[in-house]
Amino acid sequence: MKKIILLIMFYALTGIAFPQDFNNLKINDFKKLNSITKNVNPIDSKKVKQKDISFTINPYLWLIAAGGTLSIPNIPSGYPQYYDFSKSVSDGLKNMKFAFMVGGKLKYKKVSFYYDVVYINLKNFGATVPEGSGLNSANTTNKEFITDLSIGYDVHKGKTSFVDLYAGARIWALKSEITLIPSDKGLSNEMLSSNSSWVDPIVGVNAKFLMGKKWFSYIRSDFGGFGVSSSWNFMMLGGFGYDLNPNWNTTLGLKYLGLDYDKDKTRWNVNQYGILISLGYRY
Repeated sequence: MKKIILLIMFYALTGIAFPQDFNNLKINDFKKLNSITKNVNPIDSKKVKQKDISFTINPYLWLIAAGGTLSIPNIPSGYPQYYDFSKSVSDGLKNMKFAFMVGGKLKYKKVSFYYDVVYINLKNFGATVPEGSGLNSANTTNKEFITDLSIGYDVHKGKTSFVDLYAGARIWALKSEITLIPSDKGLSNEMLSSNSSWVDPIVGVNAKFLMGKKWFSYIRSDFGGFGVSSSWNFMMLGGFGYDLNPNWNTTLGLKYLGLDYDKDKTRWNVNQYGILISLGYRY
């Protein structure tokens, strides 16, 4: 009896309204009394605080077509100093000896740390040989190691769209090999190689748009170089994605990466582009 009197005084003092079922409550029905008092608990236990930190990793395959102009130091005098090449996606697949690509980000509240690592080994790309150059043919092998590191900040976050701006660096490591095959069979082939590395500043924008419960689209683009190392470099990627579940997704898109670098007799003025397929994990 004391418990019931104390509960009535508590409700009266706190101003909480009695449930309708309270009028029909029997004195000894303590189980029903307990369920009523639980239902009027003002605390909403269903509210879950969103995580401040998230992490994504996206291994991907970039099917590359490439074309441009290259040169390396110590090419013998009398031979062309610059060599042009243009290869399709099928050429790239045939001559790709090894490739590794992975990207993603680490996010804390409105700040994101983006990373993107690409390693490509394209072997025996035939290069254009001008008439009268004294060469029968020329082949190139190029190993690229490209690392993008940048910091982004949210500038827009809506129910169906997300945009942030980022700035950072694109780090290049390039090993080029050229095999020169003279027209004169009495002359031996010339095999030359060169290693170069440099860092370009970049600035860019990243955006994502929800298209339904599971579908989304995305676009990311940046520009850099500014004459610091290369004259310029430009990257753009975009496409569509599908959420397999809350943690896993897959995407299909296109990626373009262009660069104009010409220093210390190393020239790499090349455009690389092609289809990008990824499988991503989000935590």
